[in-house]
Amino acid sequence: MSERLVLVGEMKQKIVQALEYAGWYPERNVDISEIEYYYKKFGIILSSKAKDFFRQYYGIKSKWYIEFHNLEHGPDFEFELFPYPKCYAIDVVDFMYDDAEYTIKSEEYESVLNLAPEQNNMVMVGEIGYYYPARVWIGECDKLYATHDYESDVLVFDSLIELIEYEVKGCEFTSIAMK
Repeated sequence: MSERLVLVGEMKQKIVQALEYAGWYPERNVDISEIEYYYKKFGIILSSKAKDFFRQYYGIKSKWYIEFHNLEHGPDFEFELFPYPKCYAIDVVDFMYDDAEYTIKSEEYESVLNLAPEQNNMVMVGEIGYYYPARVWIGECDKLYATHDYESDVLVFDSLIELIEYEVKGCEFTSIAMK
């Protein structure tokens, strides 16, 4: 558990402060061999952009409390990257495919592939967002694709900061705690 950090500045500055509080820093480069093994066991090869994303963000704190002050409750913002904890009992392929053989792509995965200029090496990296987090996908073009249960459109973002800015646009973003 952590103390609450007061965020200052424009929204982009606050998001950078929150990411840094979560353990991210510029030029971060962590070992992702566990992640590569995880995807490979499902026959999924990570693109270079997906690997870069994981090297920067894997392992930062995943439970963010923006408006909630009681850390005993569930967080109101999540930064969950694969592999999910075993207790979640869900894997990346559960979002990408509708069958046990991984041959029938999910409707959500098809929607992302239809929008993306690069239709190979597109993978879901995790769920990031406020209350109903976006499922976040990345391919070779370095854009992030976001899908939500409550929206039929696939949203496209040029950066993680832009995605988080979209996710927190309806809430006060003045302080944050994490665990």
